Amino acid sequence: MNIQAHDATLDGSADTRESALIALAQQGDHEAFAELYRMHHGVIAALVARRVRSNTALAEDLTADVFMKAWAKIPTFTWNGTSIRAWLCTIARHAVADHFKTATTRHLTFVGQITQVGDAWAPVVSNPEETVLSSLALDDLRHALSEITPRQQAVIRLRFLGEMSVRETARTMGTTDGAVKTLQWRALDSLRKAYLGAAA
Repeated sequence: MNIQAHDATLDGSADTRESALIALAQQGDHEAFAELYRMHHGVIAALVARRVRSNTALAEDLTADVFMKAWAKIPTFTWNGTSIRAWLCTIARHAVADHFKTATTRHLTFVGQITQVGDAWAPVVSNPEETVLSSLALDDLRHALSEITPRQQAVIRLRFLGEMSVRETARTMGTTDGAVKTLQWRALDSLRKAYLGAAA
């Protein structure tokens, strides 16, 4: 579409203009989508920030992810006479939920490894009181992480938080697969002992 036709399409009321921008974006018009981004970025960023408790870096990453997903999905969007904002908010809520679901899975995998080394982790949370106790236990776990050696911390981060394989971890740390396995076991054992000390 040439510039004159593009500008003519965007004339009219706010609703008509947004509808026209959506139609253009669905045809692959990057400028039209950029305008939709400018119109709704503030609201979406604020929504995400509230849900991640104002973690600025995380909020920025997730907000960017929302608009990347929106750009990929906009051909499927159906205009029903209301703002596209509600659709964007739905994508934002799902993006935040997916983030925390992934983070929880990583944490449970991490904790599961500690449990295998020495049954240091217990909780099956079933009520508000236990939820509070679980949060306190997480603080103990964070403290325990600070008590192990930097190299042990590195292998924990790479293997369980970074989800790297043994081979990838070995390459990153400049060592062998066998050395990583040994370091991982020692790191988890040290972490278990530090955790038990912090929780005592």
